Amino acid sequence: MTDALDRAADQGAVQEELLTLDGEHTARTQQHSTATAGLSARNAHYDSLTQQLTELTAKLTAARGTHPTVAAHADDLTRTAARLKDTAEASRSLAAAVQTLTHRNDQASLAAKDQGFDTLALAQQALLGDEDLRTVEEEIIQWREACAAHTAVLENPELQQAAARPAADPAAAKDARAAADDQHAEAAAAASAAHTRSRELTALAADLDAAVQRLQPLEQAHLTARHLAELVTGNSTSARVRMQLEAYVLAARLEEVVAAANTRLHLMSEGRYTLSHSDHQAARGARSGLGLEITDSWTGRPRKTDTLSGGESFFASLSLALGLADVVTHEAGGNPLDTLFIDEGFGTLDEDTLHKVLDVLDSLRAHDRNVGVISHVPELRRRIAHRLHVRKSPTGSTLSHLTEAAE
Repeated sequence: MTDALDRAADQGAVQEELLTLDGEHTARTQQHSTATAGLSARNAHYDSLTQQLTELTAKLTAARGTHPTVAAHADDLTRTAARLKDTAEASRSLAAAVQTLTHRNDQASLAAKDQGFDTLALAQQALLGDEDLRTVEEEIIQWREACAAHTAVLENPELQQAAARPAADPAAAKDARAAADDQHAEAAAAASAAHTRSRELTALAADLDAAVQRLQPLEQAHLTARHLAELVTGNSTSARVRMQLEAYVLAARLEEVVAAANTRLHLMSEGRYTLSHSDHQAARGARSGLGLEITDSWTGRPRKTDTLSGGESFFASLSLALGLADVVTHEAGGNPLDTLFIDEGFGTLDEDTLHKVLDVLDSLRAHDRNVGVISHVPELRRRIAHRLHVRKSPTGSTLSHLTEAAE
């Protein structure tokens, strides 16, 4: 019984082992089948490669030919191709040379026929040697030079005109010769007379030069005197302004008068106007040198005195008169001008300017000067105490002395 159980237990293990072995057998069988299939494929690929190797070996043998290697065979073929290329180039060059030679031969044949030779060979036989050729060339050059000289002579316009003229007339030519002889004789006589006159003129020219030499100092002295005279009279073209000597001297005195006049003008115009001497050249060549300009401080620009108004002209003239009196007093050794008379002009002044002018005149009276004013302006009656009043009537004029200022 126990043995049976042991065998039964062993049988289960054997069956398990048998199953395991059976599975391994099945796996081995599959691996064998797979290996067999792979081997068959490899054998087929090997057969294919063997066939390709055989074909390539045959082609390589054919390509190598009689050479030890394919590379050697290729080098030989390359050299053969280069030789064939050179041969082709040479063949083309030869063909071109043959064509050129044929063309040149044709040209030479045509040239030989043009020169009268039937064939090219006859022309070659007629060729000259170097010495003969140089001789012929020299003759050709000489002929060309002679031909050019004769052509130049024949192309001379005078010869062509002479050839175009009619035939010469000996009788007319003889008459013309006689007339020409007469003209020559007259011309010779005229030349002799001209030569004589030339000698005489030469002598006169020498005398003239001597006279000029004597007159030159006198002319120089005359020019100096004339120049001084033009300067004195103000007519010199080299002077900047046309000013006479007298005007030049007066211009210096005028500057002194203007300086003295500006003292009073400054007071009369409340510092607005200033006189100045001007030596600008006058218009249209007029004499100049004693001009006056007045500067207006309101504009800062000088202007001509004829642009002043009536009142401005009056006190400007009054300032100049008073300045002249001051200069004359100074030049007279200090002897004063005791009395001054001013005739009219006050009517052109406005009230303020009139008062300023009268203030200046009062300042003159304060320095022991008598100032007489001739005017009909009523305002002066209130400022001047001592007056001579002139009344006119049908029976005549009367004069009265007033000593009080009018109210």
